[in-house]
Amino acid sequence: MSFTDQEMIDGVLAAFYPLCAIPHGSGQEQALADYLERKLRDWNASVQRDAMHNLWADVPGTAGLENAPRIALQAHIDMVCAAGAPDYDAASSPIETRIVDGWLSTGGRSSLGADCGAGVALILWLLEQEIPHPPLRILFTVQEETGLNGAREIDAQSVQGVTELINLDGFSSQRILVGAAGGTREHYARALETVPSPAGKPYRITISGLTGGHSGFDIDKRRGNAILWMGELLRRLQTKTPFAIASLAGGQAFNAIAYECQAEIVTAVSIEQEAVAFAQEIQDRHAATNPQAKITIEPCEMPERVWAGSVTSGLLTLLGGFADGVYAMHPELPGVVSDSSNLGRVYEQDGALCLDAMIRFMDPQAEMALRQSHQLVAGMCGFARTVRTRYPAWPAQPQSALAERMRQLHEQYVSGEPQIVAQHVGLEPSYFYAKNPNLACVGLGMDIEGCHSPEERWRLDSIPPLAKMLLEYLARPAAN
Repeated sequence: MSFTDQEMIDGVLAAFYPLCAIPHGSGQEQALADYLERKLRDWNASVQRDAMHNLWADVPGTAGLENAPRIALQAHIDMVCAAGAPDYDAASSPIETRIVDGWLSTGGRSSLGADCGAGVALILWLLEQEIPHPPLRILFTVQEETGLNGAREIDAQSVQGVTELINLDGFSSQRILVGAAGGTREHYARALETVPSPAGKPYRITISGLTGGHSGFDIDKRRGNAILWMGELLRRLQTKTPFAIASLAGGQAFNAIAYECQAEIVTAVSIEQEAVAFAQEIQDRHAATNPQAKITIEPCEMPERVWAGSVTSGLLTLLGGFADGVYAMHPELPGVVSDSSNLGRVYEQDGALCLDAMIRFMDPQAEMALRQSHQLVAGMCGFARTVRTRYPAWPAQPQSALAERMRQLHEQYVSGEPQIVAQHVGLEPSYFYAKNPNLACVGLGMDIEGCHSPEERWRLDSIPPLAKMLLEYLARPAAN
């Protein structure tokens, strides 16, 4: 059975759009899992589901391939819900899409969920077609975006009896992933003491429009972090006038580069002139990578209470000393980040001032160095640290038969020499490999930009090359 490129694009989008109608942020995947379970059962798959809503299902092989070794196709069903419009609500709002110049996006309203909805949709499309294939294990996991939680907790039986696993969480048609960084999600908190507001002038400072992005794929692109910008701006204002902070919040998630931050402060004297000058200097310094960035300073209502001075000084000192960005490049893989850190969010919760950060690592010693650095400066500033999640690195398998087979198929169906790389993101093969050390894994993907931000978009003509690779591989799994 053959397909035109447009038929493949239309078919995969037809499978993707129903996902957009069902909110499915991390930890809120039940409704989408219900939908996917119904779809799998409609295809007579044998389906299992756990309490977290992970799904794994067996699809029999077609005639002539029914006795071939079983192959797993895998994607996660949760997404990072980044708001770009004031009326977008992650718990209830559907994803509204549009196609412009061959790219699918939301037009800035919210993140798209192509990470990893594109992979889910491609698997669904493949299952709908009458194509030859070996026995398949379909793996749909949850809570990937909050630390690979679904892959960590899924029963080891989910990957038993499987020889090869193809993960469809890649973001580039030009890459074949053969390894991935580990990750540590850190949480910092201190009690938020407040005092009555002093006499003075209240202002609201808003930093918005930064490029943002994924803290793994985009960490080396020198994109600004709105939380750190706010810290710099406020520290510079301290040199001109005393002030108190009434509120400060910014960022979206551990693994997203913060693209917005807002603070309300009360100053002893007027600050418009100095603040505007400082803001312009910061914007000018980062204009190349954050061309739409905007900093506004405007009067606001006088708050009833402000932070105690120790809280303000503690946060501003922490923001000035927190290790953020690339820590080291990989010594053997040119252009690959080995270790990094991202300060993803600052917020108030349950009477505490909180920060969320993420370390990504291929070198465990570098992870330890970053953890110690963060913990030291945070402790000096009154913040206590806890580790929310940690997952291991996926050992690179560049010489596996599966990687070589995918390289050959890439040369056949995709223009350009493929990059065989270990990726600076956490990928679920880390846990699947730990559950089945005989499992060969690769990660493949389509072209997706701006993940975890309202600017996320999916290049639609990257669908057919990957679809053709998988159609050919499933029909002739010669590497087994």
